[in-house]
Amino acid sequence: MNAAMLIFWASWLVLAYHLLGYGLLLSILNRFKRRKPATQLTGTPSVIVLCAAYNEEKVIEDKILSFLALDYPKDMIRMLIVSDDSTDATNDIVNKYKDQNVELIIQKPRRGKQSAHNLVMPLLDCDYVLSTDANSIFAADAVSLLVKRMLSDDRLGMVSGELRLISKGGKQSGEGLYWHYETYLKKADSDFKSIVGANGSIFLIKRELFTEIDPQSVDDFERTLIVLKKGYLAAYEPRAIVSEEETERASQEISRKIRIITQEWFAMQRNITLLNPLRYPAFSFLLTSHKLIRWLFFVFVLTGFISSVLLSYLWFYKVVLIMQIAFYSLGLIGLKLQNSGIHIPLSGIAAYFVSMIYSSAIAFKNFIIHKNFGVWEPIR
Repeated sequence: MNAAMLIFWASWLVLAYHLLGYGLLLSILNRFKRRKPATQLTGTPSVIVLCAAYNEEKVIEDKILSFLALDYPKDMIRMLIVSDDSTDATNDIVNKYKDQNVELIIQKPRRGKQSAHNLVMPLLDCDYVLSTDANSIFAADAVSLLVKRMLSDDRLGMVSGELRLISKGGKQSGEGLYWHYETYLKKADSDFKSIVGANGSIFLIKRELFTEIDPQSVDDFERTLIVLKKGYLAAYEPRAIVSEEETERASQEISRKIRIITQEWFAMQRNITLLNPLRYPAFSFLLTSHKLIRWLFFVFVLTGFISSVLLSYLWFYKVVLIMQIAFYSLGLIGLKLQNSGIHIPLSGIAAYFVSMIYSSAIAFKNFIIHKNFGVWEPIR
């Protein structure tokens, strides 16, 4: 076997492991895993729901109404909305509910979500902080389920809920199907040891673990790493649900994914000790399998493609090369047409896959050159 063949098989085995084998391996391991007895906690802890918002006049009232409809005891929960110097009607809408356990804090000048969280640290006089997004609508029992899961095991420092994506008009970017697989992996990670990244739209964390972080951080990932470094675990509670509309075009997600993956690289660098298999064997396995391979996805796709070209004089590799060209072409065409509002059947997954390859490559370049992001403009 020559070098090109070794690269070909190594590349596709890594990709197959990340996309299919990792989840299958966790499922097998979880079947034979012995559970340690948990220590049950009691009581009704106080919760502050923390939501940063910038120009969210279209969704913020629905968000507040879903908060007010929660079944959690009203005297033990309140909501802090940090308006990131919004210039639309967001502040006026929030102030309508100031007598219903909803408080508005205005951050000036605009500095982003993490700075908004850092700003209100002195106001978080509670047992737990629930971080959420303005466009994520709570199910009525979401907070109760998160708290119940947190109290079920004193080793837990964080519990993440589930984000449900709602398709608009049957048009899908491929994000929805991919997210189904991602939620499956989160559950498998949690059952094995711990999740290694929360859903930013809904996670509950112990107040003492909710510390100031880098303003350029992606907080759902880095806060999870901080929890793990502090000796706690992070669990996944799929019954605690928030809902968002799925993007119609994979291209809408590209800028967001580039920003997030870039920030995750820097967060991992700040918490690099978790990749030490001697000190953190389980966490390093989960982080490498779930995160690092995904961030380096473009490398294995590229080496798999180039080795296919070099070996295309053999019929098997020629067929594989043709299949790759067809798949990537479908993805590129799908991305282009989605921008025009046209959706080709079966192109959503290919378009999303191509956007992931591109996003991971640009994010890695950003990490290498230490590119710093400004304040993010939401798609909506």
